[in-house]
Amino acid sequence: MGANAKSWSLCCSPSSYTFWHNNGRIKVPLPPSSRIGVYLDHRAGTLSFYSVSDTMTLLHRVQTTFTQPLYPAFRVWSCSSSVKLCGLG
Repeated sequence: MGANAKSWSLCCSPSSYTFWHNNGRIKVPLPPSSRIGVYLDHRAGTLSFYSVSDTMTLLHRVQTTFTQPLYPAFRVWSCSSSVKLCGLG
Protein backbone atom coordinates (compact mmCIF):
# COMPACT_ATOMS: atom_id res chain seq x y z
CA MET A 1 0.00 0.00 0.00
CA GLY A 2 1.30 3.41 -0.92
CA ALA A 3 3.75 1.94 -3.42
CA ASN A 4 1.98 3.29 -6.52
CA ALA A 5 0.11 6.36 -7.80
CA LYS A 6 -3.27 4.81 -6.94
CA SER A 7 -2.78 4.15 -3.23
CA TRP A 8 -2.04 6.11 -0.08
CA SER A 9 -1.07 4.73 3.32
CA LEU A 10 -0.14 5.85 6.79
CA CYS A 11 2.33 3.61 8.62
CA CYS A 12 1.99 3.90 12.40
CA SER A 13 4.84 2.62 14.55
CA PRO A 14 5.37 2.99 18.30
CA SER A 15 7.73 5.91 17.67
CA SER A 16 6.56 7.67 14.48
CA TYR A 17 4.19 8.06 11.54
CA THR A 18 5.17 7.75 7.89
CA PHE A 19 2.88 8.63 4.98
CA TRP A 20 3.42 6.67 1.74
CA HIS A 21 2.28 7.43 -1.82
CA ASN A 22 3.72 6.44 -5.21
CA ASN A 23 6.63 4.71 -3.44
CA GLY A 24 7.65 7.97 -1.77
CA ARG A 25 7.49 8.61 1.95
CA ILE A 26 6.97 11.60 4.20
CA LYS A 27 7.86 11.40 7.89
CA VAL A 28 5.23 13.02 10.10
CA PRO A 29 6.98 14.76 13.03
CA LEU A 30 4.31 14.15 15.68
CA PRO A 31 4.16 11.73 18.61
CA PRO A 32 2.16 8.58 17.80
CA SER A 33 -1.34 7.94 19.10
CA SER A 34 -3.21 4.68 19.61
CA ARG A 35 -6.16 6.07 17.62
CA ILE A 36 -6.15 7.21 13.99
CA GLY A 37 -8.98 8.86 12.07
CA VAL A 38 -9.35 8.81 8.30
CA TYR A 39 -11.74 11.14 6.50
CA LEU A 40 -12.56 10.92 2.79
CA ASP A 41 -14.44 13.56 0.82
CA HIS A 42 -14.56 11.83 -2.57
CA ARG A 43 -16.32 14.68 -4.34
CA ALA A 44 -13.88 17.33 -3.03
CA GLY A 45 -10.87 15.06 -3.64
CA THR A 46 -9.51 15.10 -0.09
CA LEU A 47 -8.23 12.23 2.01
CA SER A 48 -7.19 13.24 5.54
CA PHE A 49 -5.44 11.29 8.30
CA TYR A 50 -5.79 12.38 11.95
CA SER A 51 -4.32 11.49 15.31
CA VAL A 52 -7.28 11.16 17.69
CA SER A 53 -7.24 11.76 21.45
CA ASP A 54 -9.29 14.36 23.32
CA THR A 55 -8.70 16.42 20.17
CA MET A 56 -8.01 15.61 16.53
CA THR A 57 -4.64 16.57 15.03
CA LEU A 58 -4.17 16.54 11.27
CA LEU A 59 -1.30 14.23 10.32
CA HIS A 60 -1.49 14.46 6.53
CA ARG A 61 -3.95 15.53 3.84
CA VAL A 62 -4.08 14.48 0.20
CA GLN A 63 -5.71 16.76 -2.38
CA THR A 64 -6.35 15.02 -5.70
CA THR A 65 -9.05 14.03 -8.16
CA PHE A 66 -10.51 10.61 -7.47
CA THR A 67 -11.67 9.02 -10.72
CA GLN A 68 -12.57 5.58 -9.38
CA PRO A 69 -14.06 4.15 -6.19
CA LEU A 70 -11.69 3.91 -3.21
CA TYR A 71 -11.34 0.80 -1.05
CA PRO A 72 -9.92 0.82 2.48
CA ALA A 73 -7.24 -1.69 3.43
CA PHE A 74 -5.53 -2.35 6.75
CA ARG A 75 -2.28 -4.09 7.56
CA VAL A 76 -1.52 -5.13 11.13
CA TRP A 77 2.14 -5.91 11.84
CA SER A 78 1.97 -7.06 15.44
CA CYS A 79 -0.16 -9.73 17.10
CA SER A 80 -0.85 -7.26 19.91
CA SER A 81 -2.24 -4.64 17.50
CA SER A 82 -5.82 -4.40 16.27
CA VAL A 83 -8.08 -2.44 13.94
CA LYS A 84 -11.53 -1.27 14.99
CA LEU A 85 -13.83 0.60 12.61
CA CYS A 86 -16.07 3.17 14.26
CA GLY A 87 -18.81 5.33 12.81
CA LEU A 88 -18.94 9.09 13.19
CA GLY A 89 -20.90 10.49 16.08
